[in-house]
Amino acid sequence: MKKSLLFACAGILAFIFAGCEPNLPIPESFPKKHLIEEFTGQDCGYCPYGMDCISAFIENDTNWIVVLHHYGYQPDRLSVTGSKSITSKLKVGGAPAMTINRSKTATSDGNAVVFHPGYLSKTIKANQTSTTYASIVLNNSYDPTTRELKVKVSGAICKEDYPELKLTLLVKESGIIDYQQDFYNTFEGWKEFSHTNAVRAYMTDALGDFITVNSNRRYSTEYSITLNEKWVAENCMVVAFLSEDFNPVVQAEQRPVVANTAGGANIPHGGITAVPVPDYYPEIDASSGPAD
Repeated sequence: MKKSLLFACAGILAFIFAGCEPNLPIPESFPKKHLIEEFTGQDCGYCPYGMDCISAFIENDTNWIVVLHHYGYQPDRLSVTGSKSITSKLKVGGAPAMTINRSKTATSDGNAVVFHPGYLSKTIKANQTSTTYASIVLNNSYDPTTRELKVKVSGAICKEDYPELKLTLLVKESGIIDYQQDFYNTFEGWKEFSHTNAVRAYMTDALGDFITVNSNRRYSTEYSITLNEKWVAENCMVVAFLSEDFNPVVQAEQRPVVANTAGGANIPHGGITAVPVPDYYPEIDASSGPAD
Protein backbone atom coordinates (compact mmCIF):
# COMPACT_ATOMS: atom_id res chain seq x y z
CA MET A 1 0.00 0.00 0.00
CA LYS A 2 2.87 2.35 0.81
CA LYS A 3 4.50 1.52 -2.53
CA SER A 4 1.26 2.40 -4.37
CA LEU A 5 1.13 5.70 -2.55
CA LEU A 6 4.72 6.49 -3.51
CA PHE A 7 4.02 5.74 -7.18
CA ALA A 8 0.91 7.94 -7.04
CA CYS A 9 2.87 10.83 -5.51
CA ALA A 10 5.61 10.46 -8.10
CA GLY A 11 3.03 10.61 -10.86
CA ILE A 12 1.46 13.76 -9.45
CA LEU A 13 4.86 15.47 -9.10
CA ALA A 14 5.79 14.58 -12.67
CA PHE A 15 2.45 15.98 -13.82
CA ILE A 16 3.00 19.26 -11.98
CA PHE A 17 6.63 19.80 -12.90
CA ALA A 18 6.05 19.11 -16.58
CA GLY A 19 5.53 22.86 -16.60
CA CYS A 20 9.20 23.60 -15.94
CA GLU A 21 11.23 20.48 -16.81
CA PRO A 22 12.09 20.49 -20.55
CA ASN A 23 12.57 16.71 -20.72
CA LEU A 24 9.14 15.82 -19.33
CA PRO A 25 6.20 15.52 -21.74
CA ILE A 26 3.47 18.11 -21.46
CA PRO A 27 0.18 16.53 -20.33
CA GLU A 28 -3.13 17.09 -22.10
CA SER A 29 -4.34 19.35 -19.28
CA PHE A 30 -3.36 20.73 -15.87
CA PRO A 31 -5.34 20.85 -12.61
CA LYS A 32 -6.85 24.32 -12.30
CA LYS A 33 -6.66 26.64 -9.32
CA HIS A 34 -9.24 29.41 -9.17
CA LEU A 35 -8.68 33.07 -8.38
CA ILE A 36 -11.13 35.07 -6.28
CA GLU A 37 -10.58 38.81 -6.20
CA GLU A 38 -12.62 40.72 -3.65
CA PHE A 39 -13.01 44.49 -3.73
CA THR A 40 -13.29 45.86 -0.23
CA GLY A 41 -12.54 48.80 2.05
CA GLN A 42 -11.80 49.54 5.68
CA ASP A 43 -14.72 51.95 5.92
CA CYS A 44 -17.15 49.62 4.11
CA GLY A 45 -19.50 48.40 6.82
CA TYR A 46 -20.83 45.51 4.75
CA CYS A 47 -17.43 44.19 3.65
CA PRO A 48 -16.76 41.87 6.62
CA TYR A 49 -19.95 40.04 5.62
CA GLY A 50 -18.51 39.66 2.11
CA MET A 51 -15.35 38.15 3.61
CA ASP A 52 -17.48 35.71 5.62
CA CYS A 53 -19.35 34.64 2.47
CA ILE A 54 -16.11 33.91 0.61
CA SER A 55 -14.61 31.96 3.53
CA ALA A 56 -17.74 29.79 3.77
CA PHE A 57 -17.69 29.26 0.00
CA ILE A 58 -14.06 28.11 -0.09
CA GLU A 59 -14.26 25.84 3.00
CA ASN A 60 -10.43 25.64 3.21
CA ASP A 61 -10.22 24.26 -0.34
CA THR A 62 -6.63 24.90 -1.48
CA ASN A 63 -7.74 25.04 -5.13
CA TRP A 64 -9.10 28.52 -4.43
CA ILE A 65 -6.79 31.53 -4.07
CA VAL A 66 -8.12 34.78 -2.61
CA VAL A 67 -6.75 38.31 -2.92
CA LEU A 68 -8.35 41.46 -1.54
CA HIS A 69 -8.13 44.76 -3.39
CA HIS A 70 -8.77 47.70 -1.09
CA TYR A 71 -10.48 49.62 -3.86
CA GLY A 72 -14.09 49.62 -5.00
CA TYR A 73 -15.39 51.61 -2.05
CA GLN A 74 -12.70 54.23 -1.55
CA PRO A 75 -8.95 54.16 -0.86
CA ASP A 76 -7.76 53.37 2.65
CA ARG A 77 -4.51 52.53 4.45
CA LEU A 78 -4.33 49.12 2.78
CA SER A 79 -4.87 50.38 -0.76
CA VAL A 80 -2.21 50.03 -3.46
CA THR A 81 -2.43 52.04 -6.65
CA GLY A 82 -2.23 49.01 -8.95
CA SER A 83 -5.51 47.69 -7.58
CA LYS A 84 -7.19 50.88 -8.74
CA SER A 85 -6.33 49.93 -12.34
CA ILE A 86 -7.90 46.49 -11.89
CA THR A 87 -11.00 47.96 -10.26
CA SER A 88 -11.41 50.38 -13.15
CA LYS A 89 -10.82 47.71 -15.81
CA LEU A 90 -13.48 45.44 -14.29
CA LYS A 91 -15.85 48.42 -13.81
CA VAL A 92 -16.35 47.68 -10.12
CA GLY A 93 -19.02 50.05 -8.84
CA GLY A 94 -19.00 49.38 -5.10
CA ALA A 95 -18.05 47.07 -2.27
CA PRO A 96 -18.18 44.33 -1.28
CA ALA A 97 -17.80 42.93 -4.78
CA MET A 98 -15.87 40.03 -6.24
CA THR A 99 -15.00 38.10 -9.35
CA ILE A 100 -14.07 34.46 -10.00
CA ASN A 101 -11.33 34.08 -12.61
CA ARG A 102 -12.54 37.39 -14.11
CA SER A 103 -15.11 35.40 -16.07
CA LYS A 104 -18.89 35.35 -16.26
CA THR A 105 -20.38 33.36 -13.42
CA ALA A 106 -24.04 32.36 -13.21
CA THR A 107 -25.62 34.20 -10.26
CA SER A 108 -29.17 35.01 -9.32
CA ASP A 109 -28.84 38.36 -11.08
CA GLY A 110 -27.67 36.87 -14.37
CA ASN A 111 -24.26 36.23 -15.90
CA ALA A 112 -21.95 38.61 -14.08
CA VAL A 113 -18.19 39.07 -14.12
CA VAL A 114 -18.38 41.16 -10.94
CA PHE A 115 -21.00 40.38 -8.31
CA HIS A 116 -21.80 40.57 -4.59
CA PRO A 117 -20.26 37.76 -2.47
CA GLY A 118 -23.74 37.09 -1.07
CA TYR A 119 -24.61 35.40 -4.38
CA LEU A 120 -22.00 32.66 -3.90
CA SER A 121 -23.45 29.16 -3.93
CA LYS A 122 -22.53 25.49 -4.25
CA THR A 123 -23.85 25.65 -7.80
CA ILE A 124 -21.30 28.31 -8.72
CA LYS A 125 -18.50 26.16 -7.29
CA ALA A 126 -19.75 23.05 -9.10
CA ASN A 127 -19.86 24.93 -12.42
CA GLN A 128 -16.15 25.79 -12.35
CA THR A 129 -13.86 23.78 -14.63
CA SER A 130 -11.34 21.51 -12.91
CA THR A 131 -8.65 21.59 -15.61
CA THR A 132 -6.95 24.17 -17.80
CA TYR A 133 -4.36 24.42 -20.57
CA ALA A 134 -1.57 26.28 -18.71
CA SER A 135 0.52 25.57 -15.64
CA ILE A 136 2.30 27.76 -13.11
CA VAL A 137 5.26 26.66 -11.00
CA LEU A 138 6.56 29.09 -8.37
CA ASN A 139 10.06 28.98 -6.91
CA ASN A 140 11.05 31.79 -4.60
CA SER A 141 13.73 32.69 -2.09
CA TYR A 142 13.67 35.30 0.66
CA ASP A 143 16.63 36.95 2.43
CA PRO A 144 15.49 38.08 5.92
CA THR A 145 18.50 40.38 6.26
CA THR A 146 17.96 42.42 3.10
CA ARG A 147 14.22 41.52 2.88
CA GLU A 148 14.74 40.83 -0.82
CA LEU A 149 12.29 38.38 -2.37
CA LYS A 150 13.22 36.64 -5.62
CA VAL A 151 10.57 34.74 -7.58
CA LYS A 152 10.93 32.46 -10.59
CA VAL A 153 7.70 31.73 -12.46
CA SER A 154 7.68 28.93 -15.02
CA GLY A 155 5.20 26.66 -16.72
CA ALA A 156 3.91 25.08 -19.89
CA ILE A 157 1.03 25.38 -22.34
CA CYS A 158 -0.88 22.22 -23.29
CA LYS A 159 -2.42 23.23 -26.59
CA GLU A 160 -0.63 24.36 -29.72
CA ASP A 161 -3.15 27.07 -30.58
CA TYR A 162 -3.21 29.37 -27.56
CA PRO A 163 -3.80 33.11 -27.08
CA GLU A 164 -1.24 35.59 -25.80
CA LEU A 165 -1.04 35.28 -22.04
CA LYS A 166 -0.28 37.83 -19.35
CA LEU A 167 1.32 37.07 -16.00
CA THR A 168 0.35 38.98 -12.89
CA LEU A 169 2.60 38.51 -9.87
CA LEU A 170 1.85 40.08 -6.50
CA VAL A 171 2.55 39.86 -2.79
CA LYS A 172 -0.32 39.63 -0.31
CA GLU A 173 -0.29 39.67 3.50
CA SER A 174 -2.60 38.35 6.21
CA GLY A 175 -2.85 39.17 9.90
CA ILE A 176 -2.67 42.94 9.35
CA ILE A 177 -4.16 44.63 12.41
CA ASP A 178 -5.98 47.84 11.52
CA TYR A 179 -9.45 49.34 11.82
CA GLN A 180 -12.56 48.11 9.99
CA GLN A 181 -16.13 49.38 9.84
CA ASP A 182 -18.63 46.55 10.42
CA PHE A 183 -22.43 46.75 10.25
CA TYR A 184 -22.99 43.09 11.15
CA ASN A 185 -20.95 42.13 14.21
CA THR A 186 -20.82 45.66 15.61
CA PHE A 187 -22.51 48.54 13.88
CA GLU A 188 -19.80 50.99 14.90
CA GLY A 189 -16.81 48.93 13.83
CA TRP A 190 -13.46 47.65 15.05
CA LYS A 191 -10.41 49.59 16.13
CA GLU A 192 -8.40 46.38 15.69
CA PHE A 193 -9.40 43.97 12.93
CA SER A 194 -7.33 41.14 11.43
CA HIS A 195 -7.20 41.79 7.68
CA THR A 196 -6.29 38.84 5.46
CA ASN A 197 -5.15 38.33 1.84
CA ALA A 198 -4.57 42.06 1.30
CA VAL A 199 -2.57 42.94 -1.81
CA ARG A 200 0.62 44.63 -0.68
CA ALA A 201 2.53 45.13 -3.94
CA TYR A 202 2.68 44.07 -7.58
CA MET A 203 5.88 42.59 -8.95
CA THR A 204 4.58 42.83 -12.52
CA ASP A 205 2.36 45.53 -13.94
CA ALA A 206 -0.95 45.32 -12.09
CA LEU A 207 -2.69 44.52 -15.40
CA GLY A 208 -0.08 41.86 -16.16
CA ASP A 209 3.05 41.39 -18.27
CA PHE A 210 2.95 39.36 -21.49
CA ILE A 211 4.95 36.14 -21.18
CA THR A 212 7.26 34.70 -23.83
CA VAL A 213 6.53 31.06 -24.65
CA ASN A 214 9.31 29.12 -26.43
CA SER A 215 8.98 26.61 -29.26
CA ASN A 216 8.47 23.82 -26.72
CA ARG A 217 5.48 25.70 -25.30
CA ARG A 218 7.26 26.50 -22.06
CA TYR A 219 7.97 29.83 -20.36
CA SER A 220 10.14 31.08 -17.52
CA THR A 221 10.65 34.54 -16.03
CA GLU A 222 12.08 36.04 -12.84
CA TYR A 223 11.23 39.02 -10.65
CA SER A 224 12.46 40.51 -7.39
CA ILE A 225 11.19 42.97 -4.79
CA THR A 226 12.27 44.31 -1.40
CA LEU A 227 9.53 43.83 1.18
CA ASN A 228 8.41 46.82 3.20
CA GLU A 229 9.86 46.66 6.72
CA LYS A 230 6.36 46.91 8.20
CA TRP A 231 5.15 43.71 6.52
CA VAL A 232 5.46 40.42 8.40
CA ALA A 233 7.23 38.22 5.86
CA GLU A 234 6.02 35.00 7.50
CA ASN A 235 2.43 36.14 6.87
CA CYS A 236 3.01 36.94 3.20
CA MET A 237 2.26 34.94 0.07
CA VAL A 238 3.41 35.26 -3.53
CA VAL A 239 0.42 34.98 -5.88
CA ALA A 240 0.75 34.42 -9.63
CA PHE A 241 -1.93 34.09 -12.26
CA LEU A 242 -2.14 33.86 -16.04
CA SER A 243 -4.87 35.60 -17.99
CA GLU A 244 -5.84 35.90 -21.63
CA ASP A 245 -4.70 39.50 -21.93
CA PHE A 246 -6.62 40.69 -18.83
CA ASN A 247 -9.48 38.22 -18.57
CA PRO A 248 -10.37 35.47 -18.12
CA VAL A 249 -7.83 34.07 -15.66
CA VAL A 250 -6.83 30.60 -16.84
CA GLN A 251 -4.54 29.51 -13.99
CA ALA A 252 -3.43 30.71 -10.56
CA GLU A 253 -0.90 29.65 -7.92
CA GLN A 254 0.42 30.88 -4.58
CA ARG A 255 3.37 30.11 -2.34
CA PRO A 256 4.55 31.40 1.08
CA VAL A 257 7.27 34.04 0.93
CA VAL A 258 9.16 32.35 3.78
CA ALA A 259 9.84 28.64 3.42
CA ASN A 260 8.27 26.26 5.97
CA THR A 261 5.57 28.75 6.97
CA ALA A 262 1.86 28.93 6.14
CA GLY A 263 2.28 32.37 4.60
CA GLY A 264 -0.61 33.64 6.71
CA ALA A 265 -3.06 31.06 5.34
CA ASN A 266 -3.84 29.93 8.90
CA ILE A 267 -4.84 33.42 10.07
CA PRO A 268 -8.60 34.14 10.08
CA HIS A 269 -10.10 37.56 9.41
CA GLY A 270 -12.16 39.17 12.14
CA GLY A 271 -12.55 41.83 14.77
CA ILE A 272 -10.45 42.07 17.91
CA THR A 273 -11.20 45.35 19.69
CA ALA A 274 -14.50 47.12 19.01
CA VAL A 275 -14.74 50.93 19.20
CA PRO A 276 -16.82 53.55 17.40
CA VAL A 277 -15.14 54.10 14.03
CA PRO A 278 -15.89 57.88 13.98
CA ASP A 279 -13.55 58.28 16.98
CA TYR A 280 -10.79 56.44 15.13
CA TYR A 281 -11.35 57.32 11.49
CA PRO A 282 -10.02 60.93 11.63
CA GLU A 283 -6.53 59.48 12.06
CA ILE A 284 -6.81 57.92 8.59
CA ASP A 285 -5.42 59.76 5.58
CA ALA A 286 -7.17 58.00 2.69
CA SER A 287 -6.67 60.72 0.10
CA SER A 288 -4.86 58.54 -2.39
CA GLY A 289 -3.65 55.31 -0.77
CA PRO A 290 0.02 54.32 -0.58
CA ALA A 291 2.07 53.68 -3.67
CA ASP A 292 2.94 50.13 -4.74
